[in-house]
Amino acid sequence: MYYHLKKIAVGIETVERLKIRQEMIFRTYGRLFHSTRNMPKKREELIQSGSMFWIIKRYVLVRQKIINIIPVVREDGSKGCEIELDKNLTKVIPTKMKPFQGWRYYLEEEIPQDLNVNCNEDDEVPEQIRSELIKLGLY
Repeated sequence: MYYHLKKIAVGIETVERLKIRQEMIFRTYGRLFHSTRNMPKKREELIQSGSMFWIIKRYVLVRQKIINIIPVVREDGSKGCEIELDKNLTKVIPTKMKPFQGWRYYLEEEIPQDLNVNCNEDDEVPEQIRSELIKLGLY
């Protein structure tokens, strides 16, 4: 069984804003990662084949391959982890998602498929409308 993570991109309005934020993180630290308090119990499975699926404005819109999950101890002594991510953002079929806190596991049979990279995608179409068009088979 393959495991993935889903995470709400707090304060992010678009995929482009997520990309900009991650470029800033990469320029500052020399690598791309997301810090979190809890270490995933499925760490090895996530490193082998997992992705982080980002939820933006209540829709799963993009994913990134998980490269590594590193335990850390913060300056205040609390434990956490850094989920190291590949720099490539892969758009997926927009999928509605209810809000939650933290991250959640995303099983292989639940994940949205990648968008066809060969299609002529119109970036002017808002993600929510694109999601509805896909559901209707019109996109």
